[in-house]
This record gives sequence, structure tokens and C-alpha cells, in this order.
Amino acid sequence: MAMLTGYFDESGIAPAEKLCVVAGYVGDEAQWGAFINDWITALGNHRRNLHMTQLRWNRRYDKIVSDLARLGPIPNRYNLTAVRIGIWHQDYDDLLRGKVNERFCNPYIICAQCCIGAVADGVLASNDEAMFIFDRQEGRRADAMEVLHQVVFKIAKMDHRIKDIDFRPRVSTVCLDPADYYAYGYRAFQVDRESPRAKACLPIADTENKAHGGILSREQVQDIANHYKEHGMVPGSKQKRLSDQLVRALFKAGWTQEGVEKLRKYVDEKNKKGAWE
Repeated sequence: MAMLTGYFDESGIAPAEKLCVVAGYVGDEAQWGAFINDWITALGNHRRNLHMTQLRWNRRYDKIVSDLARLGPIPNRYNLTAVRIGIWHQDYDDLLRGKVNERFCNPYIICAQCCIGAVADGVLASNDEAMFIFDRQEGRRADAMEVLHQVVFKIAKMDHRIKDIDFRPRVSTVCLDPADYYAYGYRAFQVDRESPRAKACLPIADTENKAHGGILSREQVQDIANHYKEHGMVPGSKQKRLSDQLVRALFKAGWTQEGVEKLRKYVDEKNKKGAWE
């Protein structure tokens, strides 16, 4: 049995950035402990954390290339498992925007959920457990993730191996650094692999063949839209009760009667507060 921790960050939230990506790495305590020492040394004394969007790309490109080349191989050096999920904003706009309740279904939330699923399906053994750490978000993204956290991971756990989700400021740990680098680099590489920034990120983005997950196809995005529509998660819906279809799906997925009843109670409480509108 292994206790694993996954650190995840996002890139490309704005529609103008074409592709939204959530990505990161998963490993055990020994792997992360060894990684931290190596990463801090490679960062150098002038930098506490790596934050890709704050790099002075137009003024210090050659130095950035050198720094990223030094940092990029470190996660693989300690066999941390790479996971990434992306969704094209155009697919989201065409198939989901205005058609489902965006409180629970926006590009960031979709990618974050799918990353958790990719870890559960492709990384965890039957007796492993995992903790997920995401970069702390603001506004609607933070609100939606907290609701999902309450429903899926506290009230009625669908997978006993997923222990919890936590949100931490990126400055609190360097373990979020490679997630930031990977998410930024993978998005840049997929949008335009010939761009200077994509080439600078190759030391980490080039590991994609060894990673779990990928960019959601248009068909997969349509399946997500259909799922939300079938379960009443549409604009204006007050979600007055759990649909029979959703209850059957929860039982099929392994939820207990007690878990479903807790979820019913949670939905009822949200209805009273008008939280589904």
C-alpha cells in the first residue's frame, strides 16, 4: 500500500489562450522529499518559487531557457508520475457554454476532475491512497471546487482511495512549481509547438508520451455535456432533487445507500439556500 500525493496547477483559463490545461505530478513521500532538495538547489538563491507567467520572457529569454533546461528533468529523475488534461475553449464554447450549469462545469473544473480520474484509473493500485493538492484559486473556480469537494470527497466518496483535496498558495511549497511549469509548457506546446516559449518548455513538455491523460476530444466533451444535461445540471435549474438516473449511476459506481442519502440531504440544504441558481 502506498500513500501518494499529487500537486496540480492550471494554465490557459482565459478563452483567448485557446487551450485550458490542468497538469501536475504524483509521487510518494520519499519521492517528493528527494525532489524538493534537488529542485530548491536548481532554483538558485535568487528565486523562491517558479511561476511561469511572471518570467521576463521578452527580456531574459536565453537565461529562462537555461533555467528551464536545468529544472525540467528533475521530476522524471525521481520517477514522479506526470498527469495532464486539456480542453479546447472552442469545444467548451460550442458544446457546454450556456447549455450546462457553469457553477459546476467550466474548463478548469472539467480538467481538474479528469486529472483526479486519470490518477484513480491509471496510477493508483487497488490498495493505494492519494491526496490531491491544487493551487489555490479565486472567485467562481474556488467556489465550484469547494462544492465538488464537499459532495464527492466528504459526503459520499465514490472511490475510497481518494482521501482528500486541498488548496494551497503556490508560495507555500515548491511541489507546485513543476505543476505550473508542466501545465504552462504542455499548453504552449499544444497551441504552437514552434513558438519560442513552447521550445523553451521542451525539457518538461516533451515528457508527454510518458504521462497519463491528454486533451479531451470533441466527442468526450459532448459526452460530458450529455451527462450534465441528463442529470439536470442546466442553467436555471434549482436541482430540486436527485434524478433517478443519477441515483442509479451512483449505485452503479459503488456508492452506498447511506452515501446517497447524505447527498440527498446536502442537495436539499442547498435548495433551501438557493445555492443551485
